Order: sequence, then C-alpha cells, then structure tokens
Amino acid sequence: MSATLTQYGNVTVLAVKDELAGDEVEAFVEQAGRCTQEGRREVVLDCSELAGLDSRGLEAIVDLQNACEGELGAVKLCGMNATCAKILEITRLVRRFECFDDLDSAVKSFG
Repeated sequence: MSATLTQYGNVTVLAVKDELAGDEVEAFVEQAGRCTQEGRREVVLDCSELAGLDSRGLEAIVDLQNACEGELGAVKLCGMNATCAKILEITRLVRRFECFDDLDSAVKSFG
C-alpha cells in the first residue's frame, strides 16, 4: 500500500493504492497523521486505486474523520470500487462519509 498527499488549494487529497489492510495500514496512518498535524482539515481520500480494505483500514479512515471533524473539517471519499463501497455499506460507515464518483467532484464539494 502506498499513500500520497497532494494539495488542491485548501483541500488535501490522500490517494491510497493497493490495499488498506493489515500491516499496510501503518503507511496510511503516517500520512493521515501528517494531515492532522499540519492543520489540514479538509481531506479527500482518493480510493480510485484501492483494491480492498479490512477492519484496521476502516478504523484508520474513521480516526482520520474524527480528527478532521474535531477541527471542524471533514473527510470525503471518491472513486471507490464496488467491493470497497459494499464494505462501507455493510459496516454502515457509508452514512458517515460523503462519497463521490470522481476526485474533481469531491474536491469541489468543499466549495
């Protein structure tokens, strides 16, 4: 798993590749920690290259959301494949996040 940060104005895009599962979650947590430490509170999680996630990955995403909400921000998701979208639906976490089909829509939603 690799995670990269890109800035679009005030919005930070955290792009995740491969799987957000098991020991792979640590790299994500490190990048997510950079976001919150640097005061970035408007985050788009780009899942367009995310193959799958497990409970640790879900927990890391929720932790990032909690940190951003604590600073009056939000995490929005985009580009999820059918498997990842189904996981969010089954766990009812889909209610917690705004989800978008593409990165551009997600970034613009912060208005």
